[in-house]
Amino acid sequence: MDGWLWSAVVLSIAVVVAGGIVWWIARGCVVTIIGAAGAILGGLASLGCLVAMLDQDVSLRAAALLTAGAGVWLLIWAFAGSIRNRRLAERVADGSVDVVSASMR
Repeated sequence: MDGWLWSAVVLSIAVVVAGGIVWWIARGCVVTIIGAAGAILGGLASLGCLVAMLDQDVSLRAAALLTAGAGVWLLIWAFAGSIRNRRLAERVADGSVDVVSASMR
């Protein structure tokens, strides 16, 4: 079971790092930053479950659910942010919105 524990720890850290990278790349897109913040918090909660470890089976299952949930959260919000930014870029290209007001949103 020790291998499972270290796998869960590494995966939780990977989700936290992925959330940090997405936050850094987001460049102020609020939609994407929401996804990154959720991934970071979910990864840290998963690590918290593994640190508390009252019961090993329960802790591993909770950590797996939290890690998977944080990964899906990040994926959904990053996808929504990319759609939002693509639509905003199309509106800027059409001329219906100027670049200055688009960058303020």
